[in-house]
Amino acid sequence: MLHRPPTEAKGFTRWWWYGASVSKEEIRRELSFMQEAGLGGVEIQITYPLQEDAEAQGIKNRVYYSPEFMDILDYTLATAAELGLFVDITLCSGWPFGGPFVPYDMAPEILIPYQIDVVGPAEYEQDFTTILPGEPIRAVMGKFVNGELRPDTLQDITDRLGTTWLHGWQWGHCLNKVSVPEGHWKIYVFITNMYKQQVGIPAPGMEGYAIDHCRKDVSDFYFAQLGDPLLERLGKGRIRAFFCDSIELGGNNWTSILPEEFAARRGYELTPFMPALWGNIGELTADIRYDYYKTFSELTIDNFFRNFTAWSHAKGVKTRIQAHGTWGDILQAYAAADYPEGETFGANDKYEVNTVHRRLASSAGHVYGRPVITNETFTWLRSPRFMETLEMMKAAVDAVFLDGINQIVNHGYSYSPESAGKPGWAFYASSFISHNNTWWEYYPILSAYIHTVSAFLQAGESYAEVGIYLPQADIWSAMPLAELHLAMKLEEHIGKSLVDRVQKSGYYFDFLNDEAVTRLSSITDASFALGASRYKAMILPNVTRLPLDTAARLLEYVSEGGTLIAVKARPRTAPGYKDREANNRRLDVLMNELFDREDGAWRTVGKGKTIVVESEDELVARLKEAETPDVEIELAGETDGLAPAAQTIGYVHRIHRGGHVYFVANVSGEERQARFRFKYGGRSAAVLDPMTRRTLRSIRLPEASGTAALELAFEPYQSLLVVFDDTLADAAGAGDNGELPEARQAAETLDISDRWTLRIPEAGFEQALERLQTWERFADVQYYCGSALYEKTIAIPALRPDQRVWLHLEEVREVAEVYVNGRSAGVLWKAPRRLDVTDWLAEGDNALCIKVTNVWINHMLDPALQEPKPDGPLSESWPYFTEKIKQIRDRRLYGHKERQQVQAPLPAGLAGKATLRIVTPEPTRLGEGEATCED
Repeated sequence: MLHRPPTEAKGFTRWWWYGASVSKEEIRRELSFMQEAGLGGVEIQITYPLQEDAEAQGIKNRVYYSPEFMDILDYTLATAAELGLFVDITLCSGWPFGGPFVPYDMAPEILIPYQIDVVGPAEYEQDFTTILPGEPIRAVMGKFVNGELRPDTLQDITDRLGTTWLHGWQWGHCLNKVSVPEGHWKIYVFITNMYKQQVGIPAPGMEGYAIDHCRKDVSDFYFAQLGDPLLERLGKGRIRAFFCDSIELGGNNWTSILPEEFAARRGYELTPFMPALWGNIGELTADIRYDYYKTFSELTIDNFFRNFTAWSHAKGVKTRIQAHGTWGDILQAYAAADYPEGETFGANDKYEVNTVHRRLASSAGHVYGRPVITNETFTWLRSPRFMETLEMMKAAVDAVFLDGINQIVNHGYSYSPESAGKPGWAFYASSFISHNNTWWEYYPILSAYIHTVSAFLQAGESYAEVGIYLPQADIWSAMPLAELHLAMKLEEHIGKSLVDRVQKSGYYFDFLNDEAVTRLSSITDASFALGASRYKAMILPNVTRLPLDTAARLLEYVSEGGTLIAVKARPRTAPGYKDREANNRRLDVLMNELFDREDGAWRTVGKGKTIVVESEDELVARLKEAETPDVEIELAGETDGLAPAAQTIGYVHRIHRGGHVYFVANVSGEERQARFRFKYGGRSAAVLDPMTRRTLRSIRLPEASGTAALELAFEPYQSLLVVFDDTLADAAGAGDNGELPEARQAAETLDISDRWTLRIPEAGFEQALERLQTWERFADVQYYCGSALYEKTIAIPALRPDQRVWLHLEEVREVAEVYVNGRSAGVLWKAPRRLDVTDWLAEGDNALCIKVTNVWINHMLDPALQEPKPDGPLSESWPYFTEKIKQIRDRRLYGHKERQQVQAPLPAGLAGKATLRIVTPEPTRLGEGEATCED
């Protein structure tokens, strides 16, 4: 697997087609670039145009689903298959799903409550024409007593809603006469807003309404209108998967079928209690809101997410789904897909648990048995754009892997015709990962690394011993009528620091929902068993509302030997209105059996134990009392499991063929020497380098069982694979006794920082340098982006056979390829910037040339950068109205934002010291004298 990872594990890329303005020649050229770079496939996402039609430049925006559109898509599929690349397609243009064929009554609905104060006794009526911007669909009246709305006074007065007419035309709406008894009353009128969401930034011909994601008739209609014709035209078996991007339905909080479905699923009518969705009706408020969101969740998951996959499977296509943004049970929503997909955006090139966009997706994959979990990666890795480096990307990838993701989707690759020049077309929110980037020729190094690690992380099954319960009932019960982003609210409720502390204390975990606890898992060996995982400890993070069947299952789990830790307090309420009093009494009995004390002491329950803790510190301490960490990571000489090593070095644990496989990564720019204590080991261990695909060391351990301890040295941003399995170790090439770079003693250091020549052939620039310095300091090339050559001659003395020569560069901005005597000795693209150049050197004078490549940001700052403006408000070519295309280009193509945020060119090239270190090897090898087996 290490030397020949399966093709299916390769990373792939989102590929934007702007206005479907693509040519067959450029499609083949770009697909070839991707294949050569080691990508496994593409996800085509067709979005807004960047340029008006221009025949001379080969720019022609195609109408979505036109004959020529279908022809170019057919060609793309054929070319990709020829090159061995798969193709996924976003089943829309822009996002969310929708288009011009979606009628008004199938668009997402936004329910708005209006309140009217009335003092009775009175007869009240109201003409809403030109007052309410929408259609009244429900009306409820209730009495206020001492400032509180009395739930026993709520009355459904929807039958009093009427229509106003003007000359025989429906003109507006009204509330017909209502008899209001004595006292202070409120009339609530709920309207569906007349303004409905449109598809965002679509391709030509795809402007229109988004779809209601809660109705099966709507999603069936959408798939029939958009999906069926596509497959009929292109043929089955050619598209790997249809993709659904993140759910971004602004304000959506209602669907026309909700009242009927609510009554059928919850057993009572919602309408009289609808004021609870907005205001407070006393102790019933939370129960009504819970039932409302639970119903909303079920409708979305059944009628959209699962229906999407069912329809796709019937057509021979798989699905990828980004479920974040929805209000529904988040694990169920992700698991509706063949490939649950997380997302990472922002400067996430650091190690921390990302609940909202990654850990929920990976947990869904682990819980529901989805072996491949993808991730949209590098979105807004740096803002402004054009600043991302391969080093940043490597760190970001490792952080994604450490959250349980095992396939990378680049965000991404912009289709860009040669006529667009450099840097070409670029997406406004992505990193710039295409043939037009300055460092693209070196991307295959990172691509191969991603391929290798993904292959290991797709083998076998994920293993965790800690489950963290998702308090979805608490969120649903607390939220008023709103566009609910459940994932964000869950992270807020649980706490980002809590999950980070658990993870970095050595406990890999999964989030578990009610279905995982009650139906999917079995209770085996004092744990919840799900796949390979054995959740021996369950954490209830600030859970106040717990469904009755979940509570009963937790009692059974603890009675059989499980450990249950409640943070802050024990649950006290069963959510939901139906039988609420009886359910609460039953929950109280169950909770008393589990937690009869809240003094921070353990309570024995059957074979297991429970405890209530107040703080994260106490949670970690009690967790360690209950279960030995799966992997403890400590800095050499430290004893605290939360020493700095654990803040930057993380792990993933998988079980493969009965053996244990660990991916461990240092997501920092610092060297680390860390001690690992693995709870589960084996008779042998192999330490593998996924970057070089070499085995660094094979270690035979004593036959005794127990925890294995290894001391591992990490370079900055280095990751390793630790395999406890004889078969896997042998297959990976055990016995190739590699060494850590420079685990040696320096014999001599030569300073080569002075007297260099800087040449930039592309700019016709040459400069003699007294000392190394970056080229943006020179006026002629301060905005230059691309590659430059630093050259000099170095004298090397005669070397002993066992000596090695290492080149050290203090500052590289951003990638350096080192040539010695005309031959490439290697590429320095991340810290540490050092390279063994021994095999390329000869005694005496040697020609040293360092090709350094920077990033595009300086070019975007150039005041001479030409940004063409339209001649007038109209164009003879589509899109005719030039202001529309101008706005898109200003926001998304040119460098306005870059110039606002970056005031001066960034360093480009080499600076600081350059040295050659002639070193003599020491016998210390990775793992030698460092592996123990502890009982």
